[in-house]
Amino acid sequence: MAAEPMIFIFTGTSGSGRKTIAKQIGSELGLYHVLSCTTRVPRATEGQDRDYHYISHDEFVELERSGQLLQSTTIGKERYGIRHQELDRALANGKHAYLILNSEGASLFKNLFKDRVIRIFIYVDKQTVRERLERKGTPYDVVDRYLDQYTEEVVYRKQCEHTIENVELIRTLEQIRTAINSHL
Repeated sequence: MAAEPMIFIFTGTSGSGRKTIAKQIGSELGLYHVLSCTTRVPRATEGQDRDYHYISHDEFVELERSGQLLQSTTIGKERYGIRHQELDRALANGKHAYLILNSEGASLFKNLFKDRVIRIFIYVDKQTVRERLERKGTPYDVVDRYLDQYTEEVVYRKQCEHTIENVELIRTLEQIRTAINSHL
């Protein structure tokens, strides 16, 4: 009998590159990307059903009310959540899956799925976060909010199975490949 599919959670500090890294590694290793739903407006470089399932506040509330969300959270004024069916689709097909979540979501998944969840914490130093966000044209109030949360976010690394500092992308990707393959 084949082992149950694993769930890899990419978490870490805002501005650490975790989304970019997760998508590249997920694609390389054939992991199923479990998308979150969000009520926020897509950024210029994002697309529907590629980065998130963008939905209205009313649709989000209905998903919550009807029990269709496995996890939900509020960040700022926007809502984020994972649909049961999104994760079930991957696991029912025997595919290993990955998600990109904050520490709250990562902890919830670890509690629900225990040893099947591997959390990969990606971080960079605070100054690098500022530089990356400013280079992307992120509004200053958003940059300040991310930096205010930095210390709280970085403390979570101690609870994760793998912690990787994203200083140089090629090295970071190799470390993550090695970490994931050690569980497959």
